[in-house]
This record gives sequence, structure tokens and C-alpha cells, in this order.
Amino acid sequence: MREASAGSSDARPRVVVLHSRQPLTTNPAEAFPPDRFEVVVLTDADPATVFREDVEASVEQVVHAGRDEWESIVRSAPGAEVVSNDEYCLVECARLRAATGLPARHPAHLDGYRDKVLMKRRLEAAGVPVPRYLAFEPAVTSSRALADCVVATVGLPAVVKPRREANSRGVEVLSDLEAVLGWLARHDGETGWQVDEFVDGDLGHVNALVRQGDVRPVQAGRYLGPLLGFERGRVLGGWTLPADSPQAVAAHELNERVVRALGADGDFVVHTEFATTPDGRLVVLETAARAPGAAVSELARVHAGVQLEVAHLRLQAGLPVPEPAGTAGRHAGWLWLPVLPGQRWGGVPEVVPDLGSDVEVHVFRAGRDGNTGPDVRLGTAVLLTGTDPGALARDVDVLRRAPWFRTADAPGGLLSARAAPGL
Repeated sequence: MREASAGSSDARPRVVVLHSRQPLTTNPAEAFPPDRFEVVVLTDADPATVFREDVEASVEQVVHAGRDEWESIVRSAPGAEVVSNDEYCLVECARLRAATGLPARHPAHLDGYRDKVLMKRRLEAAGVPVPRYLAFEPAVTSSRALADCVVATVGLPAVVKPRREANSRGVEVLSDLEAVLGWLARHDGETGWQVDEFVDGDLGHVNALVRQGDVRPVQAGRYLGPLLGFERGRVLGGWTLPADSPQAVAAHELNERVVRALGADGDFVVHTEFATTPDGRLVVLETAARAPGAAVSELARVHAGVQLEVAHLRLQAGLPVPEPAGTAGRHAGWLWLPVLPGQRWGGVPEVVPDLGSDVEVHVFRAGRDGNTGPDVRLGTAVLLTGTDPGALARDVDVLRRAPWFRTADAPGGLLSARAAPGL
């Protein structure tokens, strides 16, 4: 795609950003400056859900339309680029690009990055370690025989997942045979499910830029723990690993093997999640041909000079992206803090000024105004930056235990994150 120069009299090229379920976590102007591009967000969902609440952004147009109208809308501006970082739009994005004569940017075999069973089959065939797994084909059946098969195949606990979902939607950990039987009964007759072995170990992620077969490492990082249980009050978070550490080097080597097995054609960001077992094995849990969620893309901006969502959108449009710095001399960490029903923001914890890391806090509406609903909500997002990776990891741990919220009806009564159920 040609990037118009500032002050040019040429009409700005249009970029259509597809949205359905995963909100944009950055301002599209970072990828497509408004003096050079006209950006339109095309969504089949509520336009109010296009941006995550912590994103200060606006675009010239947000167009709400059913998917049966998307192609005609794209064709109304000849030559318009079509991009997306929404897992639920990637297939349609690839189809629209092909239908309107745009170059292919997504992997040719995109299902290998989206279908968790096909993904594991291809990785397993390439010698990449994956959990033991069982596909419920053609459908889930409520039977003791299937429950026994689950236990014999993957063991207990077992992790049930939809084959084609993202952001931990539908994922459950089943601790015993009774839990397996109950899950099978609730999902009897349903299609599109699978079950994995529960892999014991430290959880991490690794990210890279893929450009027509060239896999360029960006960052590797650790998670605080499973990205599950937020709805029960679990704090989510993590931090970057030094680029030259043995753990990061091993993660990047693993990620390149994943991309070679699933497809390195195209121009996109790859995000792989894995577990490091007590004996040092790296086991791939899943991967995606898009930028990651939460604050992981922003960590890469600090750590390697590449904001992953911005990079993914620009790569799809055929625009240049910065080369990863390997390490920019700084490291980053993040926390997502849940606000429970009946709680509200209690202020920045007193421990923050004594930390070695710089701390940036964003308070979400549910935290600031109080969570008056029945469900746990995202109350606060925290970004930590610093030059000492060990100190930063310790600061992440300190802040996840600090008191951030108080009961809404008792201004003096602070409730620490550690006291929330599920921690």
C-alpha cells in the first residue's frame, strides 16, 4: 500500500478495519496517521465495543453492518486496504482481501492457527511438544464411556476448550471424574469442543513478526499464572524476559518451529503461549496469527520498540514496521486487577512510591464508579517499566497483592486483591 506523504494533494487511501468481538487496544491513528489515511472501522457488533475502554481513540467512521454487506462496503472505495486484529474476523478479512484483489497477508492455511485440534495435529507431526488432547468428534456425548476415555487420554485435571475461540472463552478446568461427567452432560450433542491435558509448569508467551517466511523475534515473557479465573477475582499479569536470557532464547526457537509447522507465508504477528514443565520442556498450548490481547502488545513497545497490534495492522496493509530492538534497555510488566461486586476504586496503593519500577495506572469505569453489577469486572490496568527485570518481576508480585479497591458502602474498609476469591 502506498503511504501518502504529508501535505500531498492526493486523496488519502482508505483502510477498513474489521471488528466483531475483540476490541481494538490501540488507536488506529498509530498504525495509520490521519493525515495520510482515511480509517473506517466496519463492525457487525455494537459500535460502542470497537475500542477497549482504556483506548483514547476516534476514527472518521464506524460503520455498523451485517457481514453480508461488508464486501459491498469495501468495494465502494476501490483499492481500500482491509485489515483486522480480531480473531473472529481473520477468515473474513482474508476472503475480502482475495475478493478485492489485495495481496494475501494472512497465512495460506489460517485454520492451523485457529482450530486448536488441527493446530496440535500439525505441531505434533512436526515434532513440536503439545499437550495430550482429545477431540470430541463428531460431537460431545453424555456417557460414562466418554468420560473414562477423557481421563485415560489426557488425565486429571483436564482442560476443556472450544476448538475455535479466543481470550479463554469457554475454557474450564475439570478436576475429577464427576466434573468431567457433569461437563459432558451440560454439553451433550454440541460440536466444536476438545479437551487437553493440564500441563503443570510456568506459563509464558513469545511473539514475533512474520514477513513472507522471515520470522523476526520481538519479545518473550512470563505470566503470573493461568489466564483463567478472572471472573472469580484472580489477578492477571506478567512481565518481559531479558532478550538474551536462556528462557527467551529457547522460547524464540520454539516459536520459529511453530511458525514453520503452521505456515510462515504472509505478513502478520504471531503470538504463542506455552508452559515450561519442571523438567525444562517447553510445551505449546496454543498460538495465533495476530497480536496478543491484554497489555502484551504494549510491553513489546517498551521492551523492543514494536507495538504488536500496530505492527500487525501495518503488516497487513503492506506498510513498514520498526525492526525489533532485541532489548531497548527497558523491561515491562502488567496487571489486570478485578473489581468485585460491591467494590470501588480505593486509590493507588501506598507501596507504589517505594517500588523501583515506574508505574502507570488506568482505572476503568467499573472501578472508578463502583461495580454495581453481579459479575467481576476489570477495575484497573497497571503498566510497570524499569531497567532491572528481576526487580520488575518482584514489583509485579508486590502490586498484585496490594489493596486497590474498597467496599463501596464502607469508605474506610479496604479489600486487598489477595483476599478476592480464586487467588
